[in-house]
Amino acid sequence: MIEIVIVSGKGGTGKTTVTSSLALLANKNGFKAVAADTDVDAPNLALLLNSEVVSKKTIQVSEKATIDRETCNDCGKCMEVCKFDAIRKSDESYAVSQLYCEGCGLCEIICPVDAIDIKPVDNGEITILKTSSGFPMVMGHLMIGESGSGKVVAEVKEEARKLAKEVNADLLIIDGPPGSGCAAIASISGANFVVTVTEPTMAAKHDVDRMISIVKHFGIPFGMVINKFDIFPEMTSELRSYAKEVGGIMLGEIPADENVVRAVVNNRSIVEYEPSSPAAKALGRIFDNLVEILNSGG
Repeated sequence: MIEIVIVSGKGGTGKTTVTSSLALLANKNGFKAVAADTDVDAPNLALLLNSEVVSKKTIQVSEKATIDRETCNDCGKCMEVCKFDAIRKSDESYAVSQLYCEGCGLCEIICPVDAIDIKPVDNGEITILKTSSGFPMVMGHLMIGESGSGKVVAEVKEEARKLAKEVNADLLIIDGPPGSGCAAIASISGANFVVTVTEPTMAAKHDVDRMISIVKHFGIPFGMVINKFDIFPEMTSELRSYAKEVGGIMLGEIPADENVVRAVVNNRSIVEYEPSSPAAKALGRIFDNLVEILNSGG
């Protein structure tokens, strides 16, 4: 099985559009594929793949403090040392605000009567879905106000790999999170190939540069896709040169196409919604280039 992760370094470059298209094209071309959405703060790949929930489970990847009211002597030392303002006093007693607590454990250490415990909490969900095209996908979701997105991403990938193994998949295609923080790093960990999606703007170039530096740190081969390449030809030319300089492979360029917007509005991927559109044809060529690279050993 080959694991491909699609990242961008920033939001809004068209990463999920590319991911959904590659997954659908893989399935259409006879590959047994599994898709995964590791943008756990705002997962949306399932929308474009028109998916139905098969199963869902809650996961615990972080810990938070709890105060045993029967043991607590209301000395207030825990509130004094909490740097996150997570412990509040109400009616002469103390309680932990789960929204603010980071689970650092200092309150547990400082408590003179051992009234505080650091316990695992439910902070994420993993959902198994079936797409309208028939192939499965895995989606992670960080619960509101919770932390630990990188750990949730790692759990989602583990579940996706397990599912891919069960169905004997050829490809595991992963929609990575935006940015270049811990969640993005967790998404590319162990990947065979990374696709970076960017656009011809200074902000996008700056952010994809940061993402590529991480990809290169892990020694993962990568390629670049330039979305809406025709909106700023000079910057597109600069990105082509940049990709060559950093050792990336130019997988292809996607033109600005209003059909993509219409497809998204209708919860469809562009290659399914309007296969003859300029963007869909470009994505088809990108898929062919990617398959050729993977067949040649990346």
